[in-house]
Amino acid sequence: MLVRVQELLKKYNKKVWVLYNDDGSDKIFCRYFSSNLNSSTICFVTDTKIFLLVNALDEQNIESFKKNNKDIVSIMYSSNKELSAAVEEVIAKLNFPKDIALSYSTMNDTNVDILTHGEYVYLSKLLKAPYKKYGKKVSFSSAEKIIYEIASRRTDKQINRLKILADITDEILNTTFKEIKCGMTEKEIVSLTTEVTDKIMKDVINNRNLGIIGFNMAWSNCPIVLTGVNLAKGGHSLPSDKKLIKGDTIYFDFGIKGVFSDQEVLYTDMQRMGYALKKNETKAPKSVQKVFDTLVNSIEDGIDELKPGVKAYIIDNVVRQKILKAGYPDYMHATGHPVGLKVHDIGAIISLKTSKRANLEIIENCIYTLEPRVNIANGGSIEEMILATKFGGIPLCKKQTKIYLVK
Repeated sequence: MLVRVQELLKKYNKKVWVLYNDDGSDKIFCRYFSSNLNSSTICFVTDTKIFLLVNALDEQNIESFKKNNKDIVSIMYSSNKELSAAVEEVIAKLNFPKDIALSYSTMNDTNVDILTHGEYVYLSKLLKAPYKKYGKKVSFSSAEKIIYEIASRRTDKQINRLKILADITDEILNTTFKEIKCGMTEKEIVSLTTEVTDKIMKDVINNRNLGIIGFNMAWSNCPIVLTGVNLAKGGHSLPSDKKLIKGDTIYFDFGIKGVFSDQEVLYTDMQRMGYALKKNETKAPKSVQKVFDTLVNSIEDGIDELKPGVKAYIIDNVVRQKILKAGYPDYMHATGHPVGLKVHDIGAIISLKTSKRANLEIIENCIYTLEPRVNIANGGSIEEMILATKFGGIPLCKKQTKIYLVK
């Protein structure tokens, strides 16, 4: 990871990135550098070395960290005066770089806006002091693009675990759809989903030996279930007392939060579309099938384009245009987002070019959702989880290729 960060410094023309961690306040530092340092730590990352300014209380912890990292230089301090002197020493060794990258966001993104306002004021004052002393100037810039690249990339272990969770999510949806009956309200379908989830969760934990010790709904009002005319409300509307009637389409937005034996927590997020058959119907009518086929085809086009280095808005345009050219109205949300460590994870948003995060590049081994929508009564939406690779996107589990039919 340290090698990767140093490569990114060169890529984005940054001489030094300074991180500030106080008892776990910097989640990026804790996740990718060290989670064992409890006191205030200032970390200077350059393209050749890492300088760690560490409180003397953490001396033993830093020694264990350095054993596996030969490029780390640690400087201990036990007072504010010693810390200031250490900052000056490092900055002088770096020949007073004119620009220092800090962990804040220019895109109003809390995932990378690591420093609080108070921490930013404190750190910038501390870093400026040596420059002021020697009559030199320094400016600060955002390290957000570096953070996006290291934090949105999933490990092989995480990818395999997310595949397992995606399969379980798909199993829950398949099982639930088989038990849905006309006359059930949207809220009752939600309750049914909870029952199915609990039953499958017990089987996973007790019988499947997958390393999973528990899972639950991925968000507080999960799942979202809408039927028929309520599909025109939009994807984040809450389930109601409306009953499912024959001729309705059914929309599911569902995900799970999986906890593994080493306490790693991962999330899924998927959407599925169904249809309640009318009397004497054996398949969905042409109008509903057209909605479904348009969604499936738009996702396929997006999967083909989901490659590292592609700007996210380009993928949004490919998928969105498929919906619009089929004669359906535009949907007022992003086409996709990263998922994994959170439901809406860190990284590029697959959305319109006007969104700042849509101008970020797709990152290899990041998992994104693709979730176009036909926002009309008896419309629908499908959401798939897709792994970005240099060959294009790879679905994490079996995609929906047929409409779920409720008899």
